[in-house]
Amino acid sequence: MKHRILALCLAVVLFSCAVPAVFAVEFTPEQQLYLLQDVQEIIREEGLESTPEDDPLEQALKAVLKVVPTEEVLLEKLTADPLLYEVLLDEMLSGYDAYTQYLPSGTYSAVYDPETNYVGIGVTIQAHAKGALVVEVNLTGAAAKAGIRPGDILIFGAGQSLAGMDVSAISQLLRGEAGTTVDVTILRGKEKLTFALTRTALVQRNYSATPLEEDIFYMKWSRIQDDGSYLVFRMQLAQLVREGYDCVILDLRDNPGGSLDLAFTMATDFMEDSGAFFRTQARDPRGKTELEQKYIIAEGDGLDVPHIFVLVNGESASASEIIAVSLRDKEGATLVGETTYGKGRAQQHYVLDTDAGIVLTTMKLLPLEGEDYDGVGVTPDLEVKNKVLKTREKISVPTDVALAPYSCSDNGEALNRALVALGLLETLPEKPYQLGDDTLAALDRLQAVYQLPDTAPGAGIPTLLLVNQLLEAQQAGQYEQDLQLEAAIQLAREALKSE
Repeated sequence: MKHRILALCLAVVLFSCAVPAVFAVEFTPEQQLYLLQDVQEIIREEGLESTPEDDPLEQALKAVLKVVPTEEVLLEKLTADPLLYEVLLDEMLSGYDAYTQYLPSGTYSAVYDPETNYVGIGVTIQAHAKGALVVEVNLTGAAAKAGIRPGDILIFGAGQSLAGMDVSAISQLLRGEAGTTVDVTILRGKEKLTFALTRTALVQRNYSATPLEEDIFYMKWSRIQDDGSYLVFRMQLAQLVREGYDCVILDLRDNPGGSLDLAFTMATDFMEDSGAFFRTQARDPRGKTELEQKYIIAEGDGLDVPHIFVLVNGESASASEIIAVSLRDKEGATLVGETTYGKGRAQQHYVLDTDAGIVLTTMKLLPLEGEDYDGVGVTPDLEVKNKVLKTREKISVPTDVALAPYSCSDNGEALNRALVALGLLETLPEKPYQLGDDTLAALDRLQAVYQLPDTAPGAGIPTLLLVNQLLEAQQAGQYEQDLQLEAAIQLAREALKSE
């Protein structure tokens, strides 16, 4: 039977999150009926936890309508209640594993296709009873420059109260053409603050990299998705091998995953020898119950990096876990940090014209050797927890002027004292007022870890804003000293000495 749903099928491995239900009815009752039947067929043929004899539609009808009506009666009920098919789809998919789900109309792109380039004020928001909670601030945007920070609550925007508004509607209100202005009011504790913010073009990158020390190169992926970053990554990897870098620190912390194919490709980029490095299990195309095992093979055209250290934590999931496990099994990479999330399942995605999504688990993701880590996580070779640093001391850095390398000023001393407070410098430099080599190295590391696109040498305005944001988090007891990265750097130093 040929599927009649107009869908884009994506092979992805993403960790999903909860979204608000926003319904938009654009299918006729007949199309809704076809959609229900098609999803039933897809689950039977491809669902990892289903069988060809499974009848998810019948089960959903019994749960929702308490009876299994004839096709004619079901069509009448769909006509009488246009939202019924959404309820039935949700019921059909919710009975399987935790990853299989139905995303209602109007919500899929907000969860799985976050924009990397947009024009706005530079905030990431979540729903809040009083408006919208600011959960992240883009350090190059107008909101950061005005002093808006995570934890603030947006309550007014463009002259409108945001209470009760949907998050997507608030986002659209805050966005617009570059150079235009929008007034916003935030609630910080009991204080209300109003700002006139100029919208600017903003970029959120998935990848960043920098040399840390001689022979040690740092690469960070925040999501395994190719926004143009993969070509940069591949070229940099080739360049650092040519230049003789022996150690790579690959940071996959807080990485929820992404493309399955890209994860395999990235792993093989480090593999100079051919052979299997990972395996999957899925239902075979004929829909049989048994699972078919497939080995993922490296062609042996990767690059030789003698020492690889992979940073992971509890938010490293799916595609990022594939890379970490594969590099450890095939290349002897050392995993540093905390036990990973444990998402060893892949999903097939079907995206409807209404921006609804059908997400179905279709594949097991398994290491070449060892046990299934789904729901358990991957234990690192060296377990390190970051340390929360808290201080009552009120420290801040002036953000009105950038600081050039090796410049001397009172602002430079304030920056050095801030870096010491944050644990990024062990002690004040001999010349505390100067941006010397130690300070510049600490700033390079800071910019890389936070993927800050500050191209100015020394400390540009975005970097100074980031330092102040971290100081505020420290004073609130929310700042973590990056002991995991320090441990990886120390391992790399020891590896280089032993050569």
